[in-house]
This record gives sequence, structure tokens and C-alpha cells, in this order.
Amino acid sequence: MVGMDGGQVELCDVDLANIPKVRNLNAVLFPVRYGGPFYKNLLQPTHFAKLAYVGPACVGTITCRKQPLGFAESGAVVGAQQEMYMMTLGVLAPYRRLGVARVLLDSALAAAIQDPTIRRVALHVQIDNDDALRFYHKHGFMTSHMVEGYYKLLDPPHAYLLEYPLR
Repeated sequence: MVGMDGGQVELCDVDLANIPKVRNLNAVLFPVRYGGPFYKNLLQPTHFAKLAYVGPACVGTITCRKQPLGFAESGAVVGAQQEMYMMTLGVLAPYRRLGVARVLLDSALAAAIQDPTIRRVALHVQIDNDDALRFYHKHGFMTSHMVEGYYKLLDPPHAYLLEYPLR
């Protein structure tokens, strides 16, 4: 994919040195504030995290974790099968609609497909985030159901659970 200045989108793994870039992007992109444990956990082997660059500019990020299948719905462990839960996917406004988010999403889907224990990719989207809902539906995600009161400090507090079945 090509960025707005004609440069290619390049991804790099999140590591200890660039976690501050993830923190800065998240502060700009999302209404939810993430604490220290969120960033520390990104370095764990059960997590998938990437930064996207167009030229020298860090313009986007994706963070996911591997968890028991169904945990996104109930918070309960349901057997040995797994899901990849997408915690964040965001791109700075000037770089949206240029394919950066698609490159980030494709990288996560490819990683999930490589793990035979992962059955689906799941995420929550605030019910009034029409742009995000369109993006995910366009890329094969299906709305499972609405979760009332998912976001404790946001208005509206409700979210849709979206899923992308792999197997």
C-alpha cells in the first residue's frame, strides 16, 4: 500500500524502545486511556503489536492478544481453542483511507492464520463509530451482537462485538 506522500507502508514490531510511540499514538487516537500494564503486556509472547511507518513518520499501530475462545464475549475460559482479540487499531487522520489500516489489519490476520489454535479474530467497536464499523465490515468482519455498558467512561457506553472467523 502507498502512503499519502507516495512512500510505502512499513511495519515494525513493538519493542521496549518504541513502546512510547504506541503510547503517544494511543493518546491521540483513542478516547480510552491505557495504563502501564497494557504497554508492558505488549512485549509478552501472547501479544501481537506493530507500528506503521510512512517514510520516517510513525502513523499507526495495531495491538492484539491471544486469549481463550469466547473470552471476548463472556470473560470466561471456554476450552483450549483460542481467539486473537484486537485491542487497538488506529491510524493518524492525515493517513487514513490510504491503506495503512489495511496493512496493519492484514498483518494481524496473517499472524492469526499461522496459529492453528486461533479460531477467530474478535474486537469491540463503540456503536456510534460508523467509520470503524464500515472498515471492519468491508474487510470481512461480521457483527456478532451488541454489548451494553461495555465502555464504562464513554458515551454511548455500548459496543458491538465483531468477529472474523478463521476456521
